[in-house]
Amino acid sequence: MLLKIQHFFGLLLLALKGSEKDFTSGSVNRATFLLAVPTMLELSLESLFVLVDLLYVSRLGELAITVVGITSSVVILLQSLATGLGIAATALVSRRIGERKLKAAGLVAIQVLYLGLLAGIICGIATCLSNRQILQLAGASLQLSQYGDLFSKIMFATVPLIILRILLNSIFRGAGNAAIAMRTLMLSNSVNIFLGWVLIFGPGPVPALGITGAALAILTANVTGVLFQLASFSSSKKRFVIEKKQFLPAPGTLKQLIRLAFAGTVQYLVPSSSRFFMIMIVARLGEEVLAGYIVANRIIMFTVLPAWGIANAAGVLTGQNLGARQPQRAVASVWRTGLVNMCFLSLMALALSLCAAQVTSVFTSHQATAAYACTYLYYMSVAYLFFGYTMVISRALNAAGAVNTITLLHVLMFYVIQLPLAYGLAITAGWGARGIFTAIMVSEMVLATACILVFRRGKWQQLSI
Repeated sequence: MLLKIQHFFGLLLLALKGSEKDFTSGSVNRATFLLAVPTMLELSLESLFVLVDLLYVSRLGELAITVVGITSSVVILLQSLATGLGIAATALVSRRIGERKLKAAGLVAIQVLYLGLLAGIICGIATCLSNRQILQLAGASLQLSQYGDLFSKIMFATVPLIILRILLNSIFRGAGNAAIAMRTLMLSNSVNIFLGWVLIFGPGPVPALGITGAALAILTANVTGVLFQLASFSSSKKRFVIEKKQFLPAPGTLKQLIRLAFAGTVQYLVPSSSRFFMIMIVARLGEEVLAGYIVANRIIMFTVLPAWGIANAAGVLTGQNLGARQPQRAVASVWRTGLVNMCFLSLMALALSLCAAQVTSVFTSHQATAAYACTYLYYMSVAYLFFGYTMVISRALNAAGAVNTITLLHVLMFYVIQLPLAYGLAITAGWGARGIFTAIMVSEMVLATACILVFRRGKWQQLSI
């Protein structure tokens, strides 16, 4: 028993250091653990910030909750570009690392950063210039859009940095160095939590800036995180080989990245845009329902983000093992990682079912808002039982290059099932908030079933990228 405990803590320390470079040989369980631990911790830190941010903002009232929720949904929509490009980056980098082509991996990383910087600048400028119109389009009143004017401008100006942070973390994960991504989130979220408290509430001589302070804290945290990532990237000589000629634009690599990134962007644009449209539908049911929906979504994000960390590990293992021509090892990694993820989310579902009222009461004292938030959490605790394998399989298929397949499944889930069903049940049939929650739960079940069926067919194993 003592030897097993010693072995466990030895592996844990190795995972946190991120010194392991080869995940294509040895025990599958060991490789999964070494990649899953830092990615879980990384997104646990992200979920911790989501929870603390909600706690801060909830102290400012319902208007603040709504403005932050609407603006965040738009930022998430813009992050689809980074996430799509990040899918391409992780897939190509992990495949090249598995093939032992370190120069090619370095070339991919540089070209990804060029595309990300260009996309971030364009998105940041466009949204900053039309921030009030965006808020009103999402259902905000004139008073609400005026209240959130400066907050939304600062948040939209932060978009280029958010995109770079996401892309650099995708590159590190693809190279098998998830520990750097973890340290980035640890640093940036620590800055964010501390500055958020200082700038929002203004202790001592510091002026209280309210939600504007929250936006400034997020901006500063992202600047800090990106600077740390760039310093880490420049010193990652054992995972990438960077030469002067790789800083020149490479048309072939850019074309390959754009092809994969386009499908990946559409893939994440579909759920993020559907969340924006869902907010528009929910807004028709009243501000109390909207505030409850936003509070519940933040709580859900807190519980689900660590599970995405486990899924990211499955994606890296799939890409590297396919690059090393070991498809059966990739399959085994996905099933084992999926089982771990399902167990984790089952525990989260049980916790939400038992403690929904107590959790929501921390973030809102408004009785009606808390009631709607609790109802949504009860519905989603059922959907959690299906999330585990959905997350892992979608990440694995993306890493294998089957990005179009997952994109089509997302279109099926969100635009064919979720949004029409939500509108039909909530508005047309008069179910109200319960119609929204039922539609979301049903669509998640459909997506999980479809992902498992596609994965079991096995055609993704023959794809080359």
